[in-house]
Amino acid sequence: MKARYIVFAAAAAASLGMCAADFKPADVLVYTRWDHVKNQKTGEVKKGGFDAKTRPYHHESTEQGAEEVRRYFTANGYSCLVTDDPAVFVSDAMKTFKLVMLCNTNHELFDTAAQREAFYRFVENGGGLLATHCASANERGSKRFRDFLGGAFERHYAAHQKIPFSNVDRSHPAMACMDKDYVWADDEVYLNHPDGNVRPVLTLMWKDVLRNSKKTDKYGCPACGGHVLEWCKTFGKGRIYYTALGHNAADWGKMEWQLHLLEAARWAMKERPDKVGAKTAKATARATIDGVECVKDGKTVWKFNIANRESKPFVHPLCLPDGRCFTDARPKDHPWHLGLWFAWKYMNGLNYWEPRTPAQENLFPEGMTIVKDFNIQTVGGAAKVDLSLWYGPRAEPGNVLLEEERTVQFSEPDEKGCYKIRSTHKFTAKGEVHLDCRRPVGYGGFSCRMAGFMGKFKMTGVGGNPDHKKNVGGPKGMNAIRYVDPKTGHGVEFKILAPLETERIYTWSDHRYVNPMPIYEKPLDLKPGDSFALDYEVSVF
Repeated sequence: MKARYIVFAAAAAASLGMCAADFKPADVLVYTRWDHVKNQKTGEVKKGGFDAKTRPYHHESTEQGAEEVRRYFTANGYSCLVTDDPAVFVSDAMKTFKLVMLCNTNHELFDTAAQREAFYRFVENGGGLLATHCASANERGSKRFRDFLGGAFERHYAAHQKIPFSNVDRSHPAMACMDKDYVWADDEVYLNHPDGNVRPVLTLMWKDVLRNSKKTDKYGCPACGGHVLEWCKTFGKGRIYYTALGHNAADWGKMEWQLHLLEAARWAMKERPDKVGAKTAKATARATIDGVECVKDGKTVWKFNIANRESKPFVHPLCLPDGRCFTDARPKDHPWHLGLWFAWKYMNGLNYWEPRTPAQENLFPEGMTIVKDFNIQTVGGAAKVDLSLWYGPRAEPGNVLLEEERTVQFSEPDEKGCYKIRSTHKFTAKGEVHLDCRRPVGYGGFSCRMAGFMGKFKMTGVGGNPDHKKNVGGPKGMNAIRYVDPKTGHGVEFKILAPLETERIYTWSDHRYVNPMPIYEKPLDLKPGDSFALDYEVSVF
């Protein structure tokens, strides 16, 4: 998979004088404009409204939703540009977008007719559009926009309510990823008026929408027997997907919502078929007695072992798309190596890495790693695991020196079997902490021990070249390392997303071990309350 990058354009870009040439290329444009309204008599568009009655309503979920989309889509291989500046629609960057997302946009989308025409032309010529919640209230009074989107906001229902996902078109890829009979949390119900040329994807039954009410639903869909909350359609050569959900800011951090939006976006970008084929084998992530695993066609794609004798969460097996497991756990030469895992080497002089006597593999290190708590979420073939960990001397069980909040996300394997793992770590010192690796003997941090056949793979650095002859850290600027099978093209890339100044990628020349070592350059000293973060991505292709 080709390397991608992140572009984030702040909402203040316009005030900084951003011109069309300043917008960087990206796969997805996440557009967030909400605060401009139109005077229906004069046609004038003004920021902030003309009077108290016409001032725009700001959904708090707009900015948070955009950031969650940027983070989650980026983790799944799509570069994102987030902006509220309509000048982007007439910029050169428009040629690079595969998808425009109207992320809870509200009221007027554009300043000029040229921007508006460029937007319509983008979709008509084959681009994708994903619109959420109040995007159906854009371009108010415009029949053209109503016909384009497939419907328009009419009014709210009186109260928030739970949304049962049982009334769905499960042949659509965006819904195929949702568990059967899933119920969405309380959300604001929009009564949109969809056109007859849309394909309903998610509906509420009239009796559910209008409970405790004698009114009839004039906005309903007689063909599907309910009120349409999500629909899709085509416009020219392009695809459009709209969802009325997404009012609550907290919902945008939910994995099921993120995956739902991702699959809707992939459909709009034509990366998913118009309907789910019965022959398509789907991967399934499921909780196990000791962690979580992903299975496809009866075979394990990956397994995250959380409860284990070492008390160090690790991923093994971890497989390539062709089914070969490229990780090695508890090998004879280094039984403390655990596939893909994280462990410190020395903390305040105590060893947290290997057993006190290396030959005695069942003995524990002097330093203790404890999984205090964890939470697993699975949707389709994707999983998210939040963990809380403690570090302290084994001889002093109550003495916690360092706390960690870790999130490990596994994306759903695509049709080719490619997927990604994102591992983020935030550490906070509870006492005086001295982290060291004692070069050149030790190492530590985010690590992967690999199978012997990886020795035949081609190893290259991204941003620098690793030293193939010596087991030393790669040069500064090398933020990723790739292993590729020259015969099949399959492989894996390990990438540092947020490097420390002291971090370097250490690797064995025989390709069996790679370690982005956070404290390669020098030790790290922390005072109580000090914190720092680490961020890694593993791409399997």
